[in-house]
Amino acid sequence: MKNLLPIIKSACLAAVAVLIVSCGGGADYRNVLPADSFMTVSVNAASLMEKSGSCDAAQNPLFNRLKAELDKAENLSAEETEYLLSLLENPAESGLDLKKDLFLFMSMGGADINNPEVSGGVLFPVGDKAKLDALIARVNEKSGTETVTENGVSVVKIGEESAESGVCAYNDIACMLFFRTNPCGGIEAKVRELFAQKQDQSLMGNKAIAAQLAGQNDVNVVMSYANASFLTNNPMLSTMPMMDILKGSAMIGSLNFEKGSVVCNATMAYKDKESEKKAMEYYAYVKPQTGDLLRYVPANTIGTVSYGLDGEKLYAMLAAMPGYGMMLTNPMIKQVMDAFNGDCVISFSGITADGRYPIGSVLAQVKDPVVLQTIVTSLAGMPIQQTAEGEYLFSMGDISVLFGVKGNVFYCTTDAAVKSALDGVDFESLASLDRIVKGKSGTFYLDFKGVNALVAQFAGANDTPQVEVVFSILGIFDNMEAYGTMEGGTFVVNMTDKEQNAFKTICDKTGELIRQYVPETGDL
Repeated sequence: MKNLLPIIKSACLAAVAVLIVSCGGGADYRNVLPADSFMTVSVNAASLMEKSGSCDAAQNPLFNRLKAELDKAENLSAEETEYLLSLLENPAESGLDLKKDLFLFMSMGGADINNPEVSGGVLFPVGDKAKLDALIARVNEKSGTETVTENGVSVVKIGEESAESGVCAYNDIACMLFFRTNPCGGIEAKVRELFAQKQDQSLMGNKAIAAQLAGQNDVNVVMSYANASFLTNNPMLSTMPMMDILKGSAMIGSLNFEKGSVVCNATMAYKDKESEKKAMEYYAYVKPQTGDLLRYVPANTIGTVSYGLDGEKLYAMLAAMPGYGMMLTNPMIKQVMDAFNGDCVISFSGITADGRYPIGSVLAQVKDPVVLQTIVTSLAGMPIQQTAEGEYLFSMGDISVLFGVKGNVFYCTTDAAVKSALDGVDFESLASLDRIVKGKSGTFYLDFKGVNALVAQFAGANDTPQVEVVFSILGIFDNMEAYGTMEGGTFVVNMTDKEQNAFKTICDKTGELIRQYVPETGDL
């Protein structure tokens, strides 16, 4: 029993060690990520390769094309060509671990908003340092650069004589390409600091962001407004209340290519409860939609945007913003805005046959129908005529706009179908969108088939290669849906092919267009 006790203790310690490493306590290449980046994007290359159907390089048309170009290169030896082909066939031969996420990051700083200092780079995990050493040695030999290794971190300077200087830095777990405009020295020191920093000093020190980056998504995106100095240093923007809120927030989101769709999700992360409270107070004018106005929106609508608002609170928010107070001094503006309370929809169904003006509508729920008289009074002198109680017609040339109030709905439309629906006539509406409207703060919908028809109307007989490309690209998309609440939002692009992964559909179409419109080198 005494001999068994040390074994049990060792096993427990090993288990604890594994847990610590899995929770981020061990060496993690992501700890090199700078915490002061405005935007950070992670890409799961392995997942995207699998979804694209291009895992077999030999069957990839792009690989065959690159191979043909390498065979023609006169400045490469047979050995160099063979090595580059091996990298194309198996990128892991570079020494980078492409089974893990790679990261792109960017910062924009400096006091001069007209000439900001831009820095950023790419971070890779290292899988085999010996192979990476060999790759860097080849690059050094060709370019005349030199590797300097200190404290386990190797650095190669790039473009020292240009306006944008950079370095390639790597150790056993991470490889970073880092660039900066107007460097003025110190770029190597900056990168070495990143490699030396602890987890709590890096981007991974933010728990909400770390949790997002730990998710198995094709792409993760982090936008830290606290680091948006190019916005906060802007004299016009920095005084707005919204900027004070953004300083304490970050947008974190994901993008995934699914079967028949591309799905994005995003949410706001606040640094503390006070920042979140400020945001909720600022957006107090936003309210959940009821979806009641959808029954007046035609099913053939190409695009529509809808949102829920409290007009009185919206006016108060705008009036408090620097520069807007004087613009809103007209009492009629307040009377009109105060009356709007509920859903508001802007829809677009196309262009008239002669292509002269849009067919669309603005619908809004109002709490006081008297707002119509305020609007009519403000339009004194315009070519307006009353057609019925609470109904008006604005005419100018061939343009006729109907507006008025029906029940609690204010309308302004050039679409006769919308007016008929408001009058009680049954028609095919966009009520199917209720699932992405009801209870949501805002919604946007776009029908790509309608966009295609619109492009065809504008193109007419101009059947050019450029128009063909536009039709070809639009043809792979069905529709787009975007909706959200104060907690977060969702953005979905639905494909016409419902059975295939969306990324493969996009890659297949891209390959088809390249083969069709981009000639081989020998054909130039």
